[in-house]
Amino acid sequence: MKPENIQNLTDLVTANRVFLALLVLAAAWLFLHAFLILSRVLSRRFTRYRMLISSLFPVVRLLVWTGSVAIILFKVFHPPANTVLAVSASAGLAVGLGAQDLIRNIIAGVLILMERPFRVGDMIQVSGEYGEVTAIGLRSIRIQTFDDSSVTIPNAVVASQTVSNSNSGALYEMVVAQFVLPATVDVLRVKQLARDAAASSPYVDLKKPITVLVEDHFEWVFLTRFKVKAYVLDIRYERLFASDIIERVKQASAAEGLLPEQPELPVA
Repeated sequence: MKPENIQNLTDLVTANRVFLALLVLAAAWLFLHAFLILSRVLSRRFTRYRMLISSLFPVVRLLVWTGSVAIILFKVFHPPANTVLAVSASAGLAVGLGAQDLIRNIIAGVLILMERPFRVGDMIQVSGEYGEVTAIGLRSIRIQTFDDSSVTIPNAVVASQTVSNSNSGALYEMVVAQFVLPATVDVLRVKQLARDAAASSPYVDLKKPITVLVEDHFEWVFLTRFKVKAYVLDIRYERLFASDIIERVKQASAAEGLLPEQPELPVA
Protein backbone atom coordinates (compact mmCIF):
# COMPACT_ATOMS: atom_id res chain seq x y z
CA MET A 1 0.00 0.00 0.00
CA LYS A 2 1.30 3.43 -0.90
CA PRO A 3 2.42 5.73 1.93
CA GLU A 4 -0.16 8.35 0.99
CA ASN A 5 -2.91 5.72 1.17
CA ILE A 6 -1.73 4.62 4.61
CA GLN A 7 -1.75 8.24 5.77
CA ASN A 8 -5.27 8.76 4.40
CA LEU A 9 -6.46 5.60 6.14
CA THR A 10 -4.89 6.72 9.42
CA ASP A 11 -6.52 10.14 9.11
CA LEU A 12 -9.87 8.50 8.41
CA VAL A 13 -9.62 6.24 11.47
CA THR A 14 -8.64 9.20 13.65
CA ALA A 15 -11.52 11.26 12.31
CA ASN A 16 -13.95 8.41 13.00
CA ARG A 17 -12.67 8.07 16.56
CA VAL A 18 -13.00 11.81 17.19
CA PHE A 19 -16.52 11.71 15.75
CA LEU A 20 -17.46 8.79 18.00
CA ALA A 21 -15.99 10.58 21.03
CA LEU A 22 -18.02 13.71 20.26
CA LEU A 23 -21.07 11.54 19.72
CA VAL A 24 -20.65 9.93 23.14
CA LEU A 25 -20.25 13.34 24.81
CA ALA A 26 -23.30 14.71 22.98
CA ALA A 27 -25.39 11.70 23.97
CA ALA A 28 -24.31 12.10 27.61
CA TRP A 29 -25.18 15.81 27.58
CA LEU A 30 -28.59 15.19 25.98
CA PHE A 31 -29.38 12.43 28.45
CA LEU A 32 -28.46 14.60 31.44
CA HIS A 33 -30.40 17.56 30.05
CA ALA A 34 -33.49 15.40 29.56
CA PHE A 35 -33.04 13.84 33.01
CA LEU A 36 -32.80 17.29 34.60
CA ILE A 37 -35.99 18.48 32.88
CA LEU A 38 -37.79 15.27 33.87
CA SER A 39 -36.67 15.57 37.50
CA ARG A 40 -37.93 19.15 37.67
CA VAL A 41 -41.29 18.16 36.21
CA LEU A 42 -41.62 15.23 38.61
CA SER A 43 -40.57 17.43 41.55
CA ARG A 44 -43.38 19.86 40.78
CA ARG A 45 -45.84 17.05 40.14
CA PHE A 46 -44.99 14.97 43.22
CA THR A 47 -44.04 17.60 45.81
CA ARG A 48 -44.07 15.02 48.58
CA TYR A 49 -41.08 13.28 46.98
CA ARG A 50 -39.32 16.46 45.77
CA MET A 51 -36.29 15.94 48.00
CA LEU A 52 -35.68 12.39 46.79
CA ILE A 53 -36.11 13.26 43.11
CA SER A 54 -33.87 16.34 43.31
CA SER A 55 -31.08 14.44 45.05
CA LEU A 56 -30.76 11.91 42.21
CA PHE A 57 -29.39 14.27 39.55
CA PRO A 58 -25.91 14.98 41.04
CA VAL A 59 -25.24 11.25 41.46
CA VAL A 60 -26.51 10.40 37.97
CA ARG A 61 -24.45 13.23 36.47
CA LEU A 62 -21.26 11.94 38.09
CA LEU A 63 -21.90 8.38 36.91
CA VAL A 64 -22.79 9.44 33.34
CA TRP A 65 -19.73 11.64 32.84
CA THR A 66 -17.41 9.08 34.42
CA GLY A 67 -18.84 6.36 32.20
CA SER A 68 -18.61 8.56 29.10
CA VAL A 69 -14.94 9.33 29.71
CA ALA A 70 -14.21 5.64 30.30
CA ILE A 71 -15.98 4.66 27.06
CA ILE A 72 -14.08 7.27 25.06
CA LEU A 73 -10.75 6.33 26.57
CA PHE A 74 -10.95 2.53 26.55
CA LYS A 75 -13.46 1.76 23.79
CA VAL A 76 -13.00 4.51 21.21
CA PHE A 77 -9.30 5.40 21.37
CA HIS A 78 -8.03 2.42 23.47
CA PRO A 79 -4.43 3.76 23.63
CA PRO A 80 -1.50 1.53 24.59
CA ALA A 81 -0.76 1.04 28.26
CA ASN A 82 2.54 2.94 27.97
CA THR A 83 0.73 5.96 26.56
CA VAL A 84 -1.84 5.88 29.38
CA LEU A 85 0.94 5.76 31.97
CA ALA A 86 2.84 8.63 30.32
CA VAL A 87 -0.28 10.81 30.11
CA SER A 88 -1.17 9.98 33.72
CA ALA A 89 2.30 10.98 34.88
CA SER A 90 2.12 14.25 32.93
CA ALA A 91 -1.35 14.97 34.31
CA GLY A 92 -0.12 14.24 37.83
CA LEU A 93 2.77 16.66 37.37
CA ALA A 94 0.42 19.35 36.04
CA VAL A 95 -1.90 18.83 38.98
CA GLY A 96 0.97 19.11 41.41
CA LEU A 97 2.15 22.36 39.86
CA GLY A 98 -0.98 24.36 39.22
CA ALA A 99 -4.30 22.59 39.76
CA GLN A 100 -4.18 21.63 43.41
CA ASP A 101 -7.25 23.64 44.39
CA LEU A 102 -9.28 22.25 41.50
CA ILE A 103 -8.38 18.65 42.29
CA ARG A 104 -9.01 19.24 45.99
CA ASN A 105 -12.49 20.54 45.18
CA ILE A 106 -13.21 17.61 42.86
CA ILE A 107 -12.13 15.05 45.46
CA ALA A 108 -14.25 16.82 48.08
CA GLY A 109 -17.19 16.87 45.64
CA VAL A 110 -16.94 13.12 45.07
CA LEU A 111 -16.82 12.53 48.84
CA ILE A 112 -19.89 14.73 49.32
CA LEU A 113 -21.80 12.73 46.72
CA MET A 114 -20.72 9.44 48.30
CA GLU A 115 -21.20 10.30 51.98
CA ARG A 116 -24.23 12.55 51.35
CA PRO A 117 -24.08 14.84 54.41
CA PHE A 118 -26.73 16.83 52.56
CA ARG A 119 -28.74 16.59 49.36
CA VAL A 120 -30.19 18.96 46.80
CA GLY A 121 -33.17 20.58 48.51
CA ASP A 122 -31.78 20.39 52.06
CA MET A 123 -31.58 23.51 54.23
CA ILE A 124 -28.00 23.79 55.43
CA GLN A 125 -25.73 26.31 57.13
CA VAL A 126 -22.08 26.35 56.12
CA SER A 127 -19.40 29.02 55.88
CA GLY A 128 -21.76 31.57 57.46
CA GLU A 129 -24.47 31.04 54.83
CA TYR A 130 -27.89 29.47 55.37
CA GLY A 131 -30.26 28.38 52.63
CA GLU A 132 -31.52 25.63 50.34
CA VAL A 133 -29.01 23.53 48.39
CA THR A 134 -29.87 23.98 44.71
CA ALA A 135 -26.89 22.26 43.08
CA ILE A 136 -24.03 19.93 44.01
CA GLY A 137 -21.22 19.94 41.46
CA LEU A 138 -17.74 18.47 41.34
CA ARG A 139 -16.18 21.86 42.05
CA SER A 140 -18.70 23.64 44.26
CA ILE A 141 -22.22 23.69 45.69
CA ARG A 142 -24.86 26.41 45.31
CA ILE A 143 -27.14 27.65 48.09
CA GLN A 144 -30.25 29.79 47.62
CA THR A 145 -30.64 32.04 50.67
CA PHE A 146 -33.85 33.56 51.99
CA ASP A 147 -32.62 36.90 50.64
CA ASP A 148 -32.90 35.36 47.14
CA SER A 149 -29.13 35.32 46.69
CA SER A 150 -27.33 32.41 45.03
CA VAL A 151 -24.14 31.60 46.96
CA THR A 152 -21.43 29.36 45.50
CA ILE A 153 -19.15 27.61 47.98
CA PRO A 154 -16.12 25.47 46.92
CA ASN A 155 -16.41 21.82 47.90
CA ALA A 156 -13.07 21.91 49.72
CA VAL A 157 -14.44 24.63 52.01
CA VAL A 158 -17.60 22.63 52.64
CA ALA A 159 -15.63 19.46 53.43
CA SER A 160 -13.39 21.27 55.91
CA GLN A 161 -16.14 22.96 57.91
CA THR A 162 -19.06 21.96 60.09
CA VAL A 163 -22.31 21.65 58.12
CA SER A 164 -25.64 22.08 59.89
CA ASN A 165 -28.48 20.25 58.12
CA SER A 166 -32.00 21.26 59.16
CA ASN A 167 -33.98 18.46 57.48
CA SER A 168 -31.57 15.74 56.21
CA GLY A 169 -33.58 14.83 53.14
CA ALA A 170 -37.01 15.19 54.74
CA LEU A 171 -39.61 17.58 53.34
CA TYR A 172 -40.44 18.91 56.81
CA GLU A 173 -38.22 20.54 59.44
CA MET A 174 -38.49 22.03 62.90
CA VAL A 175 -38.92 25.79 63.07
CA VAL A 176 -38.28 27.83 66.23
CA ALA A 177 -40.16 31.12 66.55
CA GLN A 178 -39.10 33.39 69.43
CA PHE A 179 -40.63 36.47 71.00
CA VAL A 180 -40.10 38.37 74.25
CA LEU A 181 -42.71 39.85 76.61
CA PRO A 182 -42.48 41.60 79.99
CA ALA A 183 -41.77 39.38 83.00
CA THR A 184 -45.18 40.24 84.49
CA VAL A 185 -47.14 38.71 81.61
CA ASP A 186 -49.54 35.80 82.20
CA VAL A 187 -47.16 33.01 81.17
CA LEU A 188 -49.70 30.19 81.06
CA ARG A 189 -52.09 32.19 78.91
CA VAL A 190 -49.38 33.29 76.48
CA LYS A 191 -48.16 29.69 76.19
CA GLN A 192 -51.66 28.59 75.23
CA LEU A 193 -51.98 31.41 72.70
CA ALA A 194 -48.61 30.47 71.19
CA ARG A 195 -49.58 26.81 70.93
CA ASP A 196 -52.90 27.74 69.30
CA ALA A 197 -51.12 30.09 66.91
CA ALA A 198 -48.80 27.32 65.72
CA ALA A 199 -51.59 24.75 65.45
CA SER A 200 -53.80 27.08 63.38
CA SER A 201 -51.08 28.10 60.91
CA PRO A 202 -51.59 26.82 57.35
CA TYR A 203 -47.91 25.88 57.20
CA VAL A 204 -47.79 23.58 60.25
CA ASP A 205 -47.40 19.80 60.17
CA LEU A 206 -49.95 18.70 62.77
CA LYS A 207 -48.56 15.16 62.76
CA LYS A 208 -45.54 16.48 64.65
CA PRO A 209 -45.50 17.83 68.24
CA ILE A 210 -45.80 21.51 69.12
CA THR A 211 -43.75 22.70 72.09
CA VAL A 212 -43.65 26.07 73.83
CA LEU A 213 -40.66 26.81 76.08
CA VAL A 214 -40.30 29.67 78.55
CA GLU A 215 -37.11 31.15 79.97
CA ASP A 216 -36.09 34.27 81.87
CA HIS A 217 -34.30 36.97 79.95
CA PHE A 218 -32.72 40.23 81.05
CA GLU A 219 -32.18 43.18 78.76
CA TRP A 220 -32.17 46.36 80.86
CA VAL A 221 -35.30 44.96 82.49
CA PHE A 222 -36.52 41.48 83.36
CA LEU A 223 -38.32 39.81 80.45
CA THR A 224 -39.81 36.44 79.56
CA ARG A 225 -38.71 34.76 76.33
CA PHE A 226 -41.07 32.34 74.61
CA LYS A 227 -39.87 29.74 72.08
CA VAL A 228 -42.42 27.99 69.89
CA LYS A 229 -41.02 24.78 68.37
CA ALA A 230 -43.13 23.19 65.63
CA TYR A 231 -42.68 21.48 62.27
CA VAL A 232 -43.39 23.08 58.93
CA LEU A 233 -44.95 21.10 56.08
CA ASP A 234 -42.34 22.20 53.55
CA ILE A 235 -38.89 23.61 54.30
CA ARG A 236 -39.48 26.48 51.86
CA TYR A 237 -42.16 27.82 54.22
CA GLU A 238 -39.73 28.15 57.13
CA ARG A 239 -39.64 31.94 57.38
CA LEU A 240 -43.34 32.30 56.50
CA PHE A 241 -44.22 29.85 59.27
CA ALA A 242 -42.17 31.68 61.94
CA SER A 243 -43.61 35.04 60.87
CA ASP A 244 -47.15 33.67 60.86
CA ILE A 245 -46.80 32.32 64.42
CA ILE A 246 -45.52 35.61 65.82
CA GLU A 247 -48.19 37.59 63.98
CA ARG A 248 -50.97 35.39 65.37
CA VAL A 249 -49.57 35.56 68.92
CA LYS A 250 -49.35 39.35 68.82
CA GLN A 251 -52.89 39.72 67.51
CA ALA A 252 -54.33 37.34 70.12
CA SER A 253 -52.31 38.91 72.95
CA ALA A 254 -53.40 42.41 71.96
CA ALA A 255 -57.04 41.31 71.75
CA GLU A 256 -56.87 39.99 75.33
CA GLY A 257 -54.98 43.00 76.65
CA LEU A 258 -51.83 41.04 77.49
CA LEU A 259 -49.45 43.45 75.77
CA PRO A 260 -48.22 46.39 77.86
CA GLU A 261 -49.18 49.93 76.99
CA GLN A 262 -46.45 51.76 75.12
CA PRO A 263 -45.38 54.97 76.89
CA GLU A 264 -46.09 58.18 75.03
CA LEU A 265 -43.02 59.98 73.78
CA PRO A 266 -42.60 63.55 75.05
CA VAL A 267 -43.48 66.24 72.57
CA ALA A 268 -40.52 68.46 71.75
